[in-house]
Amino acid sequence: MKSTLKNTFSEFHPTVQLVFFTSVLTLTMFIRQPVFLTISIGTSFLYAYYLGRGKALKTTLFYILPMFVLISAINPLFNHAGVTILFYLPDGNALTLESIIFGAVSALMLSSVILWCMSMRLIMTSDRMIYLFGRIAPKLSLLISMILRFIPKLASRFQQVRAARRSIGRDVNSGNLFRRMSNAVKIFSSMLQWAMENSIDTADSLKSRGYGLPHRTSFTLFHFEKRDAAVMIFMLACDTAITAANVSGMLTFDYFPSVSEIQFGTVTIFYIIYTVLCIIPLMIDKKGDKKWKALRSQI
Repeated sequence: MKSTLKNTFSEFHPTVQLVFFTSVLTLTMFIRQPVFLTISIGTSFLYAYYLGRGKALKTTLFYILPMFVLISAINPLFNHAGVTILFYLPDGNALTLESIIFGAVSALMLSSVILWCMSMRLIMTSDRMIYLFGRIAPKLSLLISMILRFIPKLASRFQQVRAARRSIGRDVNSGNLFRRMSNAVKIFSSMLQWAMENSIDTADSLKSRGYGLPHRTSFTLFHFEKRDAAVMIFMLACDTAITAANVSGMLTFDYFPSVSEIQFGTVTIFYIIYTVLCIIPLMIDKKGDKKWKALRSQI
């Protein structure tokens, strides 16, 4: 099925896409190994930048980077575990090197998750969510798809309302403090009314079409092809290898009471496997771009 995005991975079967994003998100959240998290943040940014270009860079600089600094700075103020004491805070608690490193690693993990979710939102569109979960949990799939569509639509609607009110001098930046507060409340009221009306219209439309009724059939253009099976098997093999290494303790990394030493050698193969797993969509898209350029050059 053709996607509105100009990338090849978006044309793969939704199941393959779901397995990929579930894999990278799960491994990022549960394997707190510095090398793994560094690989995750690097590859997630590369793919988000490939899909969103300037938007991904703007989000990283203005939202993710300040959040990273904030979490890294706040964690040592509440977490005082660790044996390497740098100095004592005015309240008598120790500021330790281990707490600073753990805060930075936690911020790195959260930043990676946000970047992967940015890419997932662009690839896993609402129609794919309904296709995957519509028969198993129709209400849940509808809720997820509506949330995915609602956020960008709400942002767009907000800009339209602000532009309209700005043209008549009633924006949140117009007038004194009380006037600004009144304008903000009116904009919020307008957005809330629009959201409620949109939800009711969507619910009535789906109800009239029999959505969620038993034995209801549905039409789809998604087909599970050989390339989907090949990529799926490869991803599951990578997941199995990394999970087995983690369960066996090869990827275990401690931050308290002291920071473990980063291991290489035999464990390096799992760093490579994880890197390959994370760049699968980017490799597929780059291959598709190369093929597309070759076809265009023949015209």
